[in-house]
Amino acid sequence: MAFSDLKSILPELSTKLKKYTSVGGIYTPQGNLQFRIGSSFYTLDGKIYKLPKAILKKEDEVYLPLDMVEAVLLNLIAYDVRYQFKESELLVLIPKETVPKRSLGVKAIVIDAGHGGKDPGTSDQTGYFEKEVSLGVARYTYLYLRKYYPEIRVEMVRKDDRFVELEDRSKFANRVLSDTRDVIFISFHCNASLSDKAAGFEVYYLSQSPSTETARETALLENRTIGKHKNPVVSEIQSQMLSSVTQRRSKKLADAVAEQYEKALSPEIPSRGVKKADFSVLRGSLMPAVLVEMGYLTNPEESKKLRDKTFQKKIARSVIKGIHEYASAKD
Repeated sequence: MAFSDLKSILPELSTKLKKYTSVGGIYTPQGNLQFRIGSSFYTLDGKIYKLPKAILKKEDEVYLPLDMVEAVLLNLIAYDVRYQFKESELLVLIPKETVPKRSLGVKAIVIDAGHGGKDPGTSDQTGYFEKEVSLGVARYTYLYLRKYYPEIRVEMVRKDDRFVELEDRSKFANRVLSDTRDVIFISFHCNASLSDKAAGFEVYYLSQSPSTETARETALLENRTIGKHKNPVVSEIQSQMLSSVTQRRSKKLADAVAEQYEKALSPEIPSRGVKKADFSVLRGSLMPAVLVEMGYLTNPEESKKLRDKTFQKKIARSVIKGIHEYASAKD
């Protein structure tokens, strides 16, 4: 996307480009993002991020990959922007009145144990299913939150081994949101690979453009249980534009959970980082939401840990610490 087109939508954006080094930046009062022409990397808040395509310059115009445009919307724009990538176009809805920033808060938490019932998810070589691990960790997370944070409303999408459609999980979370402000959504899953050497945990937040091809494949794997008869109301919700504020908060939540998970469980389960992908269960949720791939059931060593109740409790406590860090941060 041409920077001039983006600036025509968001006039507060400005850019500087050094002629001889091809190093540039995009600036707003909210912050700045640094890049180099021809590079597929950019820096934000001291961190380096990789892009699937390089930043280009033709004549006097700078062209940004869509991932970088999304980074601008999420991090450099203070107010809520509704956006959607459609093929090679960006659709943007700017509010007439901007909502002032405020501190983050958590008044309710929706816990989603992935899969269940007729949908077992992935499994290890012994036949132990993902649905059992996700429910075990979800239960411990629920119990610890009720014990240590009694002032917070905590809801579980499923409390037993039953099947819940992906769109119904989102619908459940959105009902909680309609009753309680400042809701977050946590979905627990286990990863799988054709290789039994693949290892590590990942924390995902929603994006139309996945961070890697593996992230895209993981999303396709988790999205496969969508029912044939979709709820028309939920389908309408899923077709809505993404909210830049909700996406920014989702990324903050993912970063906080990943940091605490790594502190508590690495190197037993190493970190594969924070990633983004188009998960159906996240797309339907209208609040900050993350999906935690707790480790690989297809890896024999990680499977042993994920089946262990003591280890499941460690996972639950680390995620709660991440939620606490998120709630203590500034938007």
